[in-house]
Amino acid sequence: MSIEHAREFIKRVKNENDLWEQAASFQTREERRQWAQGLGYDFTGEEMEQASSELTDDELEQVAGGKCCGYTCESENQCGYDI
Repeated sequence: MSIEHAREFIKRVKNENDLWEQAASFQTREERRQWAQGLGYDFTGEEMEQASSELTDDELEQVAGGKCCGYTCESENQCGYDI
């Protein structure tokens, strides 16, 4: 496992719209992490948090799928706003 894998994953998702859309479709961070492992990126939640702390808030929300309708999601499951 590697923080470098987490950084590479974040960079790739930021630069590839289809991956960004896939990442945003997952309901939990764990689902996204497992998906990333399937793409060849092996990192822990802690490593992802460390790599994510290097991003701006806006970049982090984009990668994490935290924005779906202009509001920051209150929970990992749903934001509560209809699009």
